[in-house]
Amino acid sequence: MQTTTPTAPESRSTEFVPVSGGGETTSAEALLVTAYILFWAIFFGFLLMTWRKITRVDKRLDDLSQVLSKARPAEH
Repeated sequence: MQTTTPTAPESRSTEFVPVSGGGETTSAEALLVTAYILFWAIFFGFLLMTWRKITRVDKRLDDLSQVLSKARPAEH
């Protein structure tokens, strides 16, 4: 068994040294572009669903308004 002696904080390297042969294959730029595409797709999907729901509610309100206007007795 090998024992290692702790090194003093002053003797440790403070600069970034990349690992050779690492498993990181996706670049940060690709991840950023993917995140933006996903965000905008979800945002526009939300807008489309909201617009469709508002259209249905508006049609139901128009139908209700017509039924109520027919049900009211003439006030003349």
